[in-house]
Amino acid sequence: MKKCFFSLLLFLAFSLPVFAVTDICDISIGPDAKAADFANGQDVTVTMGYVTDEAAGVRIYARPFSGGSPAPGYAASGSPLYNGSGTANSSFTITTGTVVVDEIRIEVYASDNVTLLRRLWVPVRFRFGNVGVNQFSYSHAPELASFLLGESFSTSFQYNVSYPGGVRIFIRPMTDGALTPGYSASGSGVYSGSGSASSNFTINSGQNVHVDALRVRVVNADQTVDIDEFFLPVNLYFSTARVTGITAQGGNFPFNNEDRQINFDYSTTESSGIRIFARPWTNGDLTPGYAASGSGVYTGSGSGSGTFTITSGNQRVDHVRFRVTNADQTQTLLEMWSPVEYTFGNFLVENIVFCPAWPARLEHSERVNIHYNIYNDEGQNARIFVLPFSNGAPTPSYAVSGSPVYATGSGEANDFFRISSGDVVVDQLRFRITTEDQSAQLAEYFVPVHYVYGNPTSSTQEESSLLEAMSIAPNPAGDRVQVYLSLRERASVRVQVVDLAGKVVRVVNERELPAETIEPINIETSGLAPGFYFVVAEGKNFRQTQKLVVE
Repeated sequence: MKKCFFSLLLFLAFSLPVFAVTDICDISIGPDAKAADFANGQDVTVTMGYVTDEAAGVRIYARPFSGGSPAPGYAASGSPLYNGSGTANSSFTITTGTVVVDEIRIEVYASDNVTLLRRLWVPVRFRFGNVGVNQFSYSHAPELASFLLGESFSTSFQYNVSYPGGVRIFIRPMTDGALTPGYSASGSGVYSGSGSASSNFTINSGQNVHVDALRVRVVNADQTVDIDEFFLPVNLYFSTARVTGITAQGGNFPFNNEDRQINFDYSTTESSGIRIFARPWTNGDLTPGYAASGSGVYTGSGSGSGTFTITSGNQRVDHVRFRVTNADQTQTLLEMWSPVEYTFGNFLVENIVFCPAWPARLEHSERVNIHYNIYNDEGQNARIFVLPFSNGAPTPSYAVSGSPVYATGSGEANDFFRISSGDVVVDQLRFRITTEDQSAQLAEYFVPVHYVYGNPTSSTQEESSLLEAMSIAPNPAGDRVQVYLSLRERASVRVQVVDLAGKVVRVVNERELPAETIEPINIETSGLAPGFYFVVAEGKNFRQTQKLVVE
């Protein structure tokens, strides 16, 4: 029966959700979204989808922040009055000096320009000064691309340089915080004034080599001065086998035992051939209850396909894992994940809209509103409960909306959550579908998000009977930093370095420290981009955070 309602679901997908509050939903930043260098005076534009029920309209501002305060020397656009729903634009720049912008604060005010209705921060890493390197574009989709060893990946960019004598710009592949083994890359000329340029690299050896970032390094002309270094996220795979041209069969709400076909192109330099297995993936693991086709032996280059299904239950498939082996399956040559969205079974949650969009940092008790479409084919009424998760468990100090009763058929749903205290990162939302009386669970879907609650620019310490003192040195740090802890009793301690977006970038696994003795814990910081971070030390009943600056 559910397929009869597919056209209605498509209609709902293209209609705007109904809001009863002032809110910011989708957010885009240009000319670069995450990291870049900009020349003083060069504009960054923030485009925001908004909705409001304020009869007199609202004003919306985006402002650059550095280390928790407005960035020095900034200039920014004002705001007209915005009514109803639509798109708002705001721009800013840094007029003079060398300034690293690590967040963009977005505020929505009532028409009186006094009453604050919404506030949030979006993490970025923008350096302003006498060197601009930005407007990056790529030869292949940086979100997911597969290459044979020796094939080239190119990055193009614009530069605007007033640094005395000019600069050189090197772009290099990175894996797990270090230069990718087996790479070769183009050099750099001396750039001054403004123009465009490109850089390329390849990986020459190895199997299943994953490049997860590009390091952009700017130095002076004779390479004696490091001017800046930052990182661009990518998802590139190099091996003796390549999988490209991935297309997933349409229709995102199949019945159990209904196959979905995945088509792909392949190429390999393995003389004996390869096997390619496409498998459904859910929340970081193989989807429960799946069945899938096998693989013949593929040689040379060509096209192939695979099928899979889910035999029972409600399961949301969020990726297809491609595992490529040699012909006798004794060696994995390539393993990569391609995003999809299939919901097998009888209950569909789709077209999810987050307001504000993630990643974002929010003050305590600020709501994240969630709007989505559903289809209930369970043959009974149901309820949906949305819960924030952190590190695989419900986030502490949360508050969430309840659930009305959802009858069979299609409809729209609106939920929210908020966190009232603590410095936490919400990294998933769990959609739990139950029977009307909540006596049985019908489905459980996890959706990745990234919301930071708390003030990441101040040190925090929970009450503790164990931790006497914490210090870090050197600060600012170069290639490494040492964390010094003094405990009243012997205890296990775990230390992490976290960026301003709440992402863990370095971890020292749990270790026992003696009482009343200060033992330094060494952390390598050589692969981190310059900027602000936080060192978090935590044990069974304590947690302390201190600010770290990496030069």
